[in-house]
Parts: sequence; C-alpha cells; structure tokens
Amino acid sequence: MPDLTAPSAVRRLDMPETVSYVGGMTVRGGERQLERAHSAHGLHLLDATYADTHVFPAPPYALEAFEEAASGGGMTYTPYVGDKGVIDHVSANVNEAFGIRTTGGSSTILTPGTQSALFLALSALIEPGDTVVLPDPDYLSTERTLRYLGAAVERVPLIQRADGYAELDVETFRSICASSTVKLVIFSNPNNPTGAVYAPETLELIAEEARARDFWVLADQLYCRLVYDNSYYGHISCFDGMEERTITTLGPSKTESLSGYRLGVGVAPVEIIERMEDIQSIAALRAPAYAQHVLSHWIAEDKEYVTTRISEYAHLRDVTVEFLNDSGVFEVIASRGTSYVFPKVLTDGSTQQVALALKEKAGVVVNPGYQFGKRGDGHIRLCIAQDESVWLDKLERMARTVREL
Repeated sequence: MPDLTAPSAVRRLDMPETVSYVGGMTVRGGERQLERAHSAHGLHLLDATYADTHVFPAPPYALEAFEEAASGGGMTYTPYVGDKGVIDHVSANVNEAFGIRTTGGSSTILTPGTQSALFLALSALIEPGDTVVLPDPDYLSTERTLRYLGAAVERVPLIQRADGYAELDVETFRSICASSTVKLVIFSNPNNPTGAVYAPETLELIAEEARARDFWVLADQLYCRLVYDNSYYGHISCFDGMEERTITTLGPSKTESLSGYRLGVGVAPVEIIERMEDIQSIAALRAPAYAQHVLSHWIAEDKEYVTTRISEYAHLRDVTVEFLNDSGVFEVIASRGTSYVFPKVLTDGSTQQVALALKEKAGVVVNPGYQFGKRGDGHIRLCIAQDESVWLDKLERMARTVREL
C-alpha cells in the first residue's frame, strides 16, 4: 500500500492552529462536519453562501459572446496569458473605468476565475518563511493559500466602523511593519466577509508603509463594482508610488453573475505577470478559451446592468439588515459593498453549533465566521442575493432557530 501521508503543504490547508476556536476541530474538520449535515424532515435547503444566479442572471452579452467564440469565432488554444485581442479590450476598459494603469496587454493576465489569479499572484511572490500581513477577518481562501505556500502570516484586526467603512488597527499594523521584513500586504476591498469598504485614510496608511518599507501589496478587488450608497472607493494601485508595487485581482463572477464562466483578471507589473503566466502554464494552461471573449464586453457594455444590480442588492441588504437587527438574536452593520452581510450571533452557542442548527433546522447553509479568521468567530456570513420572498421566510426560520439555541 503506498504511503498515504499528505505532503506538509496539503496538511497546512487544514489550519491546525484554529483548533482553539473551532470547537476542538480544524477549519477543514468543521467544514466537513457541516457538509455532512442534513436538514430535518427534508426541509428545502437554501445555500446562502453564494448568490442565486437564476434570480440574478448574467448580462445577455455573455452567452452571445461565448456562442460566437465556440462557433468558430475564437481560438481553442490561446496563449497561456490569454487571447491578445481580449486582453487589449480588458486592459483598456480597466484603465478607463478604474484608473488602474496597464502597460498595454503585457501587464494583464486572464485566469480561470479570480481565485486562480489570487493563487498565481501569491505563488509568483512568496517564498517559504516570507512574512505576509492579512486583515482579520478576510477572504476564507487567502490564508489557506498563504499557509500552503509556507508563508508566515501576521493578522491585523480589521475594524468595521458603524458607518460601514473598514480600517486596520493602526498600532498593530505599524508594529508588524516595523518589527519584521514584510514581503506582502494583502486585503480584499470591499472586504469579504464584512462588506466594509476601506476608508481613504486606511488605504493611505497601507501605501505609506509600502513605500517606506518597500513591500508588495495585493488588492483583491472582486467586488469593486458592487459598492452601495455612492460610497468612497479607492484603487490602491492609483495612489502615489503604488503602481509598481501593486497587484490587483478583478473579475466578473460576482457582480455580473458570471461565476460559471470561470474568468478572472490580474493586473501587475510585467515581471509579475510573466511569472504568473509561467505558473498558469503548468497549473491550468489558460482561462477557458471561448469564455475569455465574454471579457471583451465586460465593464464597457454593462454599466446600466450593474447600476440595476446595485439597486436590487441594496434593497435586499436593507431588508436583511433591518430584519437581523430587529430579531434580538443577530446584530449587524450594513455593508457598503459586496453581496454579503456579516452578522454577529447573540447566543452562547459556538459558531459551529449555530451553523449546524441553521442547516438542520432552518434549512439555510451559511459560512461560519471562523472560516475568515479568529475575529470572525461568533459571526456568520450571509449572501443576500436571493429570491426575496424565499429569503424573508428563511430569515424568519433562522431567527427562530437561534432563539431555540
């Protein structure tokens, strides 16, 4: 029988250091327990970990562009970095819409989803032992990827202010930057899971330290088009001195409901893009060739669509926040971006007990907050992009279930 011992990099994905706050289990152990759980009496399950793309479908151009490419209008085998014509469109649109400067197509790569762009970028930068600063909480896969690559992760408390903006604990952040050789600071903006948008002074703080101490910054901006209430939103690569030290990951999977097309975009200095291409050439070869052509229309042709989508999601956010705060068992700050809210659960039960009960008794699958970092424990992440009539019923069931706990 071959040796079944997993390599150390794979074992690190279990996040064994989380046992102390995940009820004696690792993060993966807790997730597997949730995966095995079933709802009582065959209750219909609503998965509130992602958007209902049947209720909120992709723009019409997506299928049209895909079919045209698959019918002979597109290459089957594009360069690893992506179809040159598509990249030229993406680079121009990203530059015009966001001010994220691109050096032609040579500073842009198309990837199989934004998750892949994140993995490629981190793989292109990180050596085992490198210090990487990550907010707590932040996107659930980021620390796992860093641990897989052998990075030394330093967590900085993220504070979601009452006004919905995000800031970092300044003293902790400056202390880490001063006491160690930081290779990279990485953060999602808007923040996943809280939906908070980074305040301008916090972005300037990160930029100031990056310039002074000469480290990289990776901004995961998957939700940068999904920002509510005319909120301030800053692209850190546009700050003084940041273009040459910033990697930006973007994509159409969430705001534009294009998850099934598996498309992501990375924008970075040319040397980093070349490394990312080398890694992609052995990992996935390329983004799906026909789907790439959807990106030629992304941003340029869906402004009205996105405006409508923001309005629809803002309504669902407001309904959800009002219900949760009136429930007596949840407490939440309204998100300024993303399709998520991140309520605190007002119960003595563990986050794992709450997540299990919500699945088994309320028929709702949620993300337990510990997935996003220690400071997320005690919270759950909910995606509000659901059919409103079904969602309101499920919220009632969720509140009733937590009261019973």
